[in-house]
Amino acid sequence: MPLPTITVRDQQQVQPLHVSQMTIYKQCKIIDAKDESGQSYYIFFHNDQYLNYVRPKKVTKRSHVTHALKKGITLPAPHPLIDATLSSNPQVKKQDFNDLFKKLQTQYNAQETSLIATYFESFIKKEKLAHFIQTLFYKERRDGKWLSCYRIYHLLKDFSPNHPLVDTFSGNLDFTRYDSRYKNNDEKLLSKDPIYVEKNLYPYKFQSATFHQLTALYKNQSRWIDLIGIHITHLTKTKTIEDYKVLLTLVDEHFNEEKRLEILEDLYKRGVAIEPLIQDLLHSYVKSERMEEALSLIGQHQISLEPSLTKALIDIEKKRNISEQSISPEGWRTFTLALFESKDQQAPDILHEAVSSLLSNHEVPYLNKWIGPLRDFHQAKSLIENIDEMNRIAEDPNQQRRLGELFYFFHQPEKAIECMSWDMELYGEDPQPVQWLAKLYQETGMEEEHHAYKQLYIDMVKRA
Repeated sequence: MPLPTITVRDQQQVQPLHVSQMTIYKQCKIIDAKDESGQSYYIFFHNDQYLNYVRPKKVTKRSHVTHALKKGITLPAPHPLIDATLSSNPQVKKQDFNDLFKKLQTQYNAQETSLIATYFESFIKKEKLAHFIQTLFYKERRDGKWLSCYRIYHLLKDFSPNHPLVDTFSGNLDFTRYDSRYKNNDEKLLSKDPIYVEKNLYPYKFQSATFHQLTALYKNQSRWIDLIGIHITHLTKTKTIEDYKVLLTLVDEHFNEEKRLEILEDLYKRGVAIEPLIQDLLHSYVKSERMEEALSLIGQHQISLEPSLTKALIDIEKKRNISEQSISPEGWRTFTLALFESKDQQAPDILHEAVSSLLSNHEVPYLNKWIGPLRDFHQAKSLIENIDEMNRIAEDPNQQRRLGELFYFFHQPEKAIECMSWDMELYGEDPQPVQWLAKLYQETGMEEEHHAYKQLYIDMVKRA
């Protein structure tokens, strides 16, 4: 699948980018994309709201970006969750950071604005960001919003623990009354501070109790992209059927069949090879008529085909007239083996189609080896005898007519023409190879040759 794209605009310059991955870290999303020259871009979102993009040169070790890439949930592109994030932001505009921070103050409260400012360490001097957070603190203080000041204070303490403001207010009496309430997990207080709650839960996000608290928070905030993202990563660790069912319910709620299949494939690639997922993935492949992937999955996990699934696969094969290019030799063998093992009545017909397809790009000795695992099935006996005969007479100049007949049986008119032409050279007075050539050229649409050999055949019969 092609990588998703996003277009960035800086004044009048427009640049298309290919997305390589998205990282979800607490309330932040960072999309990593590259232009045609390989230049990286980080595109920042707060929840699902676009903020700004940067061209990273050097990222400091303790920055938000570094923590995100190490501790966040990273989804490689392409991925439906990336598509969902980009769907309302196909093009993003570069913003001056001063203008961005002014705009943020009209959209978010002071605590959230302070948090967003910390995302951009490595791209704005830390001292400038800390000063901006300080101005928000003092603005809230002038307005008498001490609880807001307390929350901003702790954000600044985490971000820049040596900042003078942190030292100045470390023993503030107005703050100490909040300290005890936070330490005692005052539910009324914490319900109004989701930033604090998420910060404390996130390091333990895959511990059972903490995971459920965090997912409840995401549900309450309608952060369904984050919710599915954390469920995906959680499932890759637990690999339980129960967790898979919960995730699948969320996926079905937000995505169509095509996107659902992409998520199932992503889970499978991450090593979640549990039985329900494999069965769902197989049925999705069949429903999407992705024959090769379905056969590969059947072969890898030795899945027994139920009658309805067998019928669906046969219908796909016949409907699409699938060629060897779209089904690998291994895929054909998996399919035919499954059919013979289930004693399906159409197994010989499908084997005939498989051999015909494979002969387009492989020689007879290859088919002789390929057919090996099928030799024990009585239903395959007559077809295998034909292949054995082809292998036996392939180099015999006196058997080229018979070889051509067998090639024709396996829908290989071009190869049959080669054999009949050779036979005509050996038996110049025999009209049969000429009759065959007239027939074969007609079936391949070569009318001029068809009429020439037809007339030759008529002349030879008259002379006989």
